[in-house]
Amino acid sequence: MSTSSSGRVRVQYTLIRNVSSPEEQANGSRCFIAVCPLGEVLKFDTLRNLRDYIPAHDPKKRNNVHKGIEATLQKTPDRFIQYNGGLTISCSDIEVKDNEKVALVTDGSILNGAQTQGEIRRFLEGLLAEASGEEKGEIPEVNARVEFVVEPDESQITEIAIARNTSTDIKRLTMAGARKYFDELDESFRKIHKSLKLTKNETDIGDDFVDTGKLLQILWLLCPTDLLNLGTRPVGEARLKSYKNRNYCLVDFENDVNKKDEDPKAAQRYQCFVDLAGPAWSEYLKWQQHPAWTGKYLKGSKQIKRYGNGHMVADGVIFPILSAMSEFVKKDSKGRWVIEVPNIFEDEAMIDAARDQLSANKGNPMLMARTSGVYSALALIPKGYKRMLEPRD
Repeated sequence: MSTSSSGRVRVQYTLIRNVSSPEEQANGSRCFIAVCPLGEVLKFDTLRNLRDYIPAHDPKKRNNVHKGIEATLQKTPDRFIQYNGGLTISCSDIEVKDNEKVALVTDGSILNGAQTQGEIRRFLEGLLAEASGEEKGEIPEVNARVEFVVEPDESQITEIAIARNTSTDIKRLTMAGARKYFDELDESFRKIHKSLKLTKNETDIGDDFVDTGKLLQILWLLCPTDLLNLGTRPVGEARLKSYKNRNYCLVDFENDVNKKDEDPKAAQRYQCFVDLAGPAWSEYLKWQQHPAWTGKYLKGSKQIKRYGNGHMVADGVIFPILSAMSEFVKKDSKGRWVIEVPNIFEDEAMIDAARDQLSANKGNPMLMARTSGVYSALALIPKGYKRMLEPRD
């Protein structure tokens, strides 16, 4: 299916001006400000926007901003262009035909204004729906202000989109996704979990998406100790960051992506995360749903959630276990990072130890996961198995 961002769109305008600055021209860029009838902005997709129209994914997320745009369109449409900040559209080229009041926009996509576009579409579709029989829906003569950013550099389009959206609640994960920080992680993940994909945008919702933020927490837990930046902190304290500071897990991963070409340790960590993306998620699900939890007297929704014949144990109990399993993370003969658990390892031994730690922390998973000593205590189990397997003189 052809979209505006992969072709040429003919846009009618009321007024257009070239307002390119010397700096833009020096960078091979241009900028045009146009006044266009409302319907013209519906010709563009939102592929280069950090997020598309949020209520399209979940109508319950239609917030006061959406309702404010709707109120202006319905009650004071003649003030819409003044009350609304307008839309920004990126493109690789624009040809202005002033004698026809037409602009030919190449590779155009909304960069900022997806929520405005969504409300305009909702408004115009509502007008058409009100028409009955042979009566045609009357489209009011209302204009929107549009800025066309002519930028041939694709990477700069992403940075402009991020910069233009800082005044709205854009999640950091969405920005990282726009910068393609998760592409290799996702590709590796899908080799094992073929029907799933990682979230790269806050509107990536549904059963076929896995929370990238959660996966990064798990990967930091499984990261080998010698790859961690411990500083003066004990290992257990460094590990519990994954539970206490989810956003730091993303920030630290972003730092590794940006430094991996110059920092060998960051490069190793990044490759470890890419290699383990799929196995790490499998490991998380294994412990979360492990049948050996049956009969361990877990109770209440804070400790375990039961459904049909299955269950999901709380992250506060599972995270310290995953941290302990990092003892089994190593490089295989091909140089790839793997979780290599010895055949003699008994899962139930780990589960019993985790259950004891939960009891010692008043049966509170959150308290358990925020106690550095828990991580150190559970790590003793895989360390013991490793010592058993070490060759003796």
